[in-house]
Amino acid sequence: MGKKKLVAFLSAIAVITGVCGTYAAYVNTVKVDNHISTGLVDISLDEFQEENGKLIAYENNKTVLPGEQVSKIPRITNKGEPCYVRAKISYDGNTEELEGLSDENISGFSEDWVKKGEYFYYTKILESKEGVELFDTVSIPADWTEAHEEQELSVSILTEAVQSANFKPDFSAMSPWGNQVIELAVKEQDGEILDKEENVKLTVEFNGKAHKLIAAPKDFFSNFSVAMPGDVFTDSVDLSNTTDQTAELFFCTASDTKDPEEQDLLNKLGLEISYKGKQLYSGNLKAEELSKEYISLGKYRPDETGKLDFKVTVPKELNNIYALRNADVQWIFTVREDQPAGAPQEPSDPAEHSISTPSPVKTGDETPVLGFICCGIAAGFVIVAVYIRKRGGKK
Repeated sequence: MGKKKLVAFLSAIAVITGVCGTYAAYVNTVKVDNHISTGLVDISLDEFQEENGKLIAYENNKTVLPGEQVSKIPRITNKGEPCYVRAKISYDGNTEELEGLSDENISGFSEDWVKKGEYFYYTKILESKEGVELFDTVSIPADWTEAHEEQELSVSILTEAVQSANFKPDFSAMSPWGNQVIELAVKEQDGEILDKEENVKLTVEFNGKAHKLIAAPKDFFSNFSVAMPGDVFTDSVDLSNTTDQTAELFFCTASDTKDPEEQDLLNKLGLEISYKGKQLYSGNLKAEELSKEYISLGKYRPDETGKLDFKVTVPKELNNIYALRNADVQWIFTVREDQPAGAPQEPSDPAEHSISTPSPVKTGDETPVLGFICCGIAAGFVIVAVYIRKRGGKK
């Protein structure tokens, strides 16, 4: 083969290699661990009496006299989530021959208590850790005679509570709580009630300076309060690309919990995700459907932004069995960017799922399949050139 032909072959190889091997795929992943917990309606009842200007624990089995004013102060304390409370007072000691005590002998109710039917209703919301006193005095009738001397009297109090979230009593009705079913608490609140920070901006940014995905905060449910039956939580994630290259964003979920109670809660809670007005998912919070493969959120040009909206719902019928439970679900965001093959590559965390695109890309930084094909073609040209040159030498 002449020198000119050989040069032409080598030039063609250089052109093919240059065109085919120009770009490589850069893939980077960030994971967000979302936490949700359910609350509990939990109250306690303690009784006090005033003695020498101080409140002390109430002393039972007292001997009282006609006309005596007995200090008795029942206090209801909220140990759980904000709630409404009511109390039912019952009296023992009545006989056919002797009358006993009644509501007429009880005093010290504040104007925030109203009597409807058998119950006294507290018309304000009792906030977490707050307490309220029901009454403060029991009056023994002054006209009682020696006939009542051996009579045993008791005043019993039953207290009940219902969550204030998603519930509005009608205190003008004979039954302000309607047909609300009051369940016995199956768990007690341990430790302090934590207030979650609200109005935190949720972001996922393909950062130009760091050249990687950055998510903030670490928990995208951080704006949610403790979940109570009937709650509906909504929020959104701001998406952005601050690099100088176009990049494609992907999204999927994961939940690795083996705890049956946590799995049960994730299956009970609802989740809806939408992007640009289009619903991406509607189902339970576990979202197994989204854990199978990535969903593309589209290509983002430099400085382009978007928004991922989501809603978490708590069923109204969720009962006390689900009180004080915790659950976690992981959201995974991945970016893919085409870069010049010679450009420096940042290390990236491997994603657990394949990325669903017309031209699938494996995780990590690697050359596209087209590049390998082009290199193969170039290698073929080299082999042919060498073979022709050898044959020419023999001639």
